[in-house]
This record gives sequence, structure tokens and C-alpha cells, in this order.
Amino acid sequence: MSKPLSALAILLSVVVVLLARSGEHFIRVDAGGPSVRMLMTGNGGPTVVFESGSGSPLETWVRVQPEVSRFTFTLSYDRAGNGLSEKGPVPRDGARIASELHAALINSRARPPFVLVGHSLGGPYIRIFAGMYPQEVAGMVLVDPTQEELIEWAQARDPKPERTPRPYDEVDCAPATFAQARASQIPAGIPVVLISGMGPSEIPGFLPADLKAELQKDQQTLYPAKLRFHKQWTDKIPNAKLIITKNSGHGVPFEEPELIVDAIRQVAQQASKRPGTGP
Repeated sequence: MSKPLSALAILLSVVVVLLARSGEHFIRVDAGGPSVRMLMTGNGGPTVVFESGSGSPLETWVRVQPEVSRFTFTLSYDRAGNGLSEKGPVPRDGARIASELHAALINSRARPPFVLVGHSLGGPYIRIFAGMYPQEVAGMVLVDPTQEELIEWAQARDPKPERTPRPYDEVDCAPATFAQARASQIPAGIPVVLISGMGPSEIPGFLPADLKAELQKDQQTLYPAKLRFHKQWTDKIPNAKLIITKNSGHGVPFEEPELIVDAIRQVAQQASKRPGTGP
């Protein structure tokens, strides 16, 4: 999926990231082999666990995690091979990533119930985690998640030459991840929110011409298909809510963080009311 505005938002947020992280304390945690960098902030429950998109560090959540930590305990981390974490064993598919996250949560002494928040490819990752450890998951927020049906749709429209997949690359391992996500079951009765980014409604004039053209193409063809597949998925999940925003595109954590914070707050409140999931 094309992400021109996401890349721009990340670039513009570099200074914000550095300033926001200067006073925070990171820890190293054993993820069942690789040592990963982790940031834990806040108090209370349920525990909100952030999963970033492909290749992205925990700074993806720099505009979200501090606000969520005002009302509950939060945890973000660099997956093995990303950010400042060590490389992990291959292949880097969703099942391996979920098992490493579970080990890291145990070793960090973070306690369930967990509200999982995943952006982009992090969406399939948290679906797999929820399917593997359903008793520990109390809610989910998927932020413009990569949907396996959309990838299949895009590949059918524009087939690419096949090449040998690299087992250490998360994107190359995505076909296995998508198959695992498709086979995973969402735990019964938990609140689920999916945020689908359809914006911006007006393309910024300062963007280079090639990025403008790419974004216009996405909005005309890719985004309607993405929304269709997001809706089809949420329609199958009891207690699932679809939020459509035209104020941000794929880079919702940078472009519209308050929308994610509000969704997490709602899910956390619902999760806390479920039997056995109080703070």
C-alpha cells in the first residue's frame, strides 16, 4: 500500500520524537531469544500493548502512548530486527512475532488482560496473537490494518514477478502472516475497533507532484477497496466497530492520534467491565 503522507508525517515528527523520548526510560527484555527494546508507562489496567507496522520502531506511537498512559498502563516495543532490538530467528512471520511478544510480556512482568493496538501490518500480528492467547486478550484496536483481501485484490490487478522471499524480511513473510491471520479467531465477546483512513479530503498543496499523483490514485482506486474489505471483516466480528476517517490516510498515528486515543479509551473501559478484567 502506498503511504506518501505517512512518510511525510514521520519525517516531520522526527524532532517531536526526540523531544518526547528524551525524558523516558527504556528497558531491554528477553523475547524468548532476542533482546528487544521496550517502553512501559502509566498505571492501572487493562494493559495496552502497541504493535507497529512493518519495519517501524516503537516511536510510531509517540503521539499516542503518552496520552493513553494518562488513564492506563501502556507498553510499546521494537520487534526483533526493528528499531534498536536484536535480530530474531527466521522466518519473521506473524506466529513467530506473536510468540516473541508473548515471551517479552511475560519477562517484562506486564500482566493481562491486554488491549492490543496494531497499525498497518501490526493489525494481522495482533489478530494472530489474539488467536494464540485468547484468554489474555480483552480488546483490540486495529489502526488502518493491512487486510489480506486487499493485498490479494491489488496483486490480481497488478501482478508482480515472483522472487525468492527473504525469511528475515517481515514483508516477504507477509503471505504466511496473512494466512495465519485469516485462520485466527477473535476471542469471543471482546470489543474490537477498526479505524480505516480514507483521507485527507484535500491533498496538501506543498506535496511534490509525484506524491500528489500517487495519493490521488490511491484515493480513487485503492482506498475504496480497502474500506470495502475493512467493512466486510468488521461485519463478521460481533462487538466490532468500524470508524472511517477522512482526516488522515494510512499514517493515522501521526496524522490523527487523538482518534486512536479515544478508541483505546472506549475499548479499555469496555474491557474493564468484563468479568475478571478489572484493574
